[in-house]
Amino acid sequence: MSTPKHPLLPLVQELRVCPTRDTSLTELSLRDAWDRFKANGWDAGRQPPFSVLVALVIHDEVAATLLTTEELGQLIALGELALTRYRERTQPTNHLGKLLAATLKENP
Repeated sequence: MSTPKHPLLPLVQELRVCPTRDTSLTELSLRDAWDRFKANGWDAGRQPPFSVLVALVIHDEVAATLLTTEELGQLIALGELALTRYRERTQPTNHLGKLLAATLKENP
């Protein structure tokens, strides 16, 4: 008894091990990073870590005065770029992959 042959199966297997398929950044891993960030804290009497300062500069108008308008714009632009890349990586619009997955589901 032979198993049915799926012509796209070898391609799907290759795509699964493709080095560009990066699943290291997920919503869960980002939440874990946020929890670690908060857990590190900032003790009274110590200078804030630069990561806390960057977050505050973006979030707070008073802290934002530490940068010029141009510098703040650059920092916000970098934050927006990071958000765009996060969305691309966690919610990719992979039309070919979706087509392949749908084809495999329809033709088991």
